[in-house]
Amino acid sequence: MLSTVSNGNLIGHSLDIENFSLDSRNIEQGDLYIALQGINFDGHDFVEEAISKGASAAVVHKSIRSDIPHILVNDTYDFMKSVALFNRSNFEGKVIGITGTNGKTSTKQILSNLLDNNNKCHKTSGNKNNQIGVPFSLLNLINQYKFSVIEMGTSEPGEIEVLNELVKPNISAITNVSKGHLAALKSTDMIAKEKGDIYKFHSDNGVAFLPRDSKYFDYWKSLTNAQEKFSFGLHKSSDFLISDIKTDIESNMTEFCLRFDGLTENFSINSIAQHNAINAGLSVAIAHYCKVPIDIIKQRLQFTEMPERRLAICSSIKGSSLIDDSYNSNPASLRNALKSISNSDKRKICVLGEMKELGSESVNMHKELLSLAAETADNVICLGNEWLNTNVTAKNVKFFEDRDKLYSFLVTSINADSLILIKGSRSTRMDLIADKLKL
Repeated sequence: MLSTVSNGNLIGHSLDIENFSLDSRNIEQGDLYIALQGINFDGHDFVEEAISKGASAAVVHKSIRSDIPHILVNDTYDFMKSVALFNRSNFEGKVIGITGTNGKTSTKQILSNLLDNNNKCHKTSGNKNNQIGVPFSLLNLINQYKFSVIEMGTSEPGEIEVLNELVKPNISAITNVSKGHLAALKSTDMIAKEKGDIYKFHSDNGVAFLPRDSKYFDYWKSLTNAQEKFSFGLHKSSDFLISDIKTDIESNMTEFCLRFDGLTENFSINSIAQHNAINAGLSVAIAHYCKVPIDIIKQRLQFTEMPERRLAICSSIKGSSLIDDSYNSNPASLRNALKSISNSDKRKICVLGEMKELGSESVNMHKELLSLAAETADNVICLGNEWLNTNVTAKNVKFFEDRDKLYSFLVTSINADSLILIKGSRSTRMDLIADKLKL
């Protein structure tokens, strides 16, 4: 079937495939390996490795010598798109599209858990939300599922429009818009326009969930062709009004109140991120629209496992506590992280890697956030020249250009009363520091 859908040539015998892989290092037994060709790599160079690790079949656009069945296509990326479009056009359930500067993966994780009932909810694989990740996620979209939750990311103009053509969501939501990827998307206005493409539905019965707190709320509301529109947020006029957010770092718990449809309900989630109350509120709103009972929503929400390295609380050396938020960083997410630790009575140490892709606003953004960090924490330890270039001279701020030297200094600063926040853009590899600290 895959060869027919993709107009490929099947070499060898046919077989049933359940799982797909793009990375020969992570092959599991029975996977179909797709050899993509990028600027700096060629997946065809790793076909033999994939086979040795258990791949049962492969998709290639170069001739190979192999004993396993393989499909020869004109382009392996186009193969993914063709299968993704076929699967989406034949899917009978509801597809929910999620985008936003921050909170996409967390919201996807929360919502898919709320909608899940005996494995009835399909979702984006990990954080694969780009023009490779989205079609890859749709490769195993089949009608055993009742729902699918797909996150869509963007780093340049036009990406959401392209992804929306693949996903064709029945329900769409934007978590928020803030400064990020400014190297290609020059302003928040451009980001808002780009993200807003998710509200352009391919049918006349789309449903839009709009962030009422955003200054772009009216803009998005005016452009969408959704049949139904619902707002969520802290704003008093929200259809799903989130309030009374309370965070307990010691118990890794955030509680909040949600008012909707004349009801007032209290919820809790395993997270210390106050902004996750908004992500959870959005997720509850969509799950409620999809007719999941409130008591089931409460139960599933309380036991939702959040994505790794997003304000995750861990035990650390010398009896200290670590908050690993090293997955990524931008001005809004760093501001949220600082807010999440601000009420702690412990001695707060912020270890901050640079924030990337901020374009011409990088120096100003780093300066603004470093000043806020210095006000929030007892000690701020920074890695990279972007922080050093801010010329912030607060006494509790220290700069490093070398990760190992930073770690050596950090270890001498920690005691049992320390609460350590680790955060930085992915390329700064702050996760390496976080992992050294964990017990």
